[in-house]
Amino acid sequence: MLYSISEVLAINILFVCTGNTCRSPMASALFAEIAVERRLECSVVSAGLAAPVGAPAEQNAVTAAAELGAALTAHRAQQVTAELLAEADYVVCMGTSHARQLLSLVPQEKIRVLRCGIADPYGGSLEVYRSCAAQIAEGLPGLLPDFLCRASIVPTEESHLSALAQLEQLVFSSPASEARLRERLSLPHSHMLTALLDGRPAGFIGADEIAGEAFIDDVAVFPQHQRRGIASRLLARAELGALLRGCDKIHLECRAGNAPALALYRARGYQQVGLRKGFYTKPQEDAILMTAYFL
Repeated sequence: MLYSISEVLAINILFVCTGNTCRSPMASALFAEIAVERRLECSVVSAGLAAPVGAPAEQNAVTAAAELGAALTAHRAQQVTAELLAEADYVVCMGTSHARQLLSLVPQEKIRVLRCGIADPYGGSLEVYRSCAAQIAEGLPGLLPDFLCRASIVPTEESHLSALAQLEQLVFSSPASEARLRERLSLPHSHMLTALLDGRPAGFIGADEIAGEAFIDDVAVFPQHQRRGIASRLLARAELGALLRGCDKIHLECRAGNAPALALYRARGYQQVGLRKGFYTKPQEDAILMTAYFL
């Protein structure tokens, strides 16, 4: 989808890594190119939690970014400050450790982790930096639907369950009843989030967390609200919640023919790890099993 300035509000995005000489400047420069291409009105900056203030970007980062059309020659490292955090609408962390460190300083709804974490290339070869830049470039477009989404994400409440049961009936071949959703809501290892538009449920996500691993059970959006970034925003918040509660990986499954969902998951760093032949019914279809690792 092509977004124009007239369709969205201006947003301020802060990319954060450790030293602000590799990952976050590459992400910032590459996202700025996306914003120009898609005519988005936004401010994009980067900073580090332990930045050597004034240092240039690593030369391999400069080269890898340039090969993807982004310039880093003028970049100079800066430290994360309270002012930068307050000005940002979204703080996109390059690693899960950065998100955990910022949680006491930034509202959780502002924090994102790119692709569940990008490994630090510092000290690596040019090929390592190229791989890092490619992962960043692949993940950045997946941020846009979430950033531009108007839905608010809240913990699921009892009052949401009737609408969510109706949604189950609409989108799943084996829907959960309202009673089953109520049971899930009461389980300590189950975590459910609801997307609200104008105060009404527009979608939800459910995840179970067991022994340090999260399992996404349901992601659903009412048909009239699909293609508005709601699923992307729900998934981002579910991922963040899981990693902040100590999970080190997150799993899900998807119909093999659900191309939009598969594209979303892959952009967010999920990799196919298995296949369940004929798992789904109405219609019968294979299930692709996917996992993302928090880095």
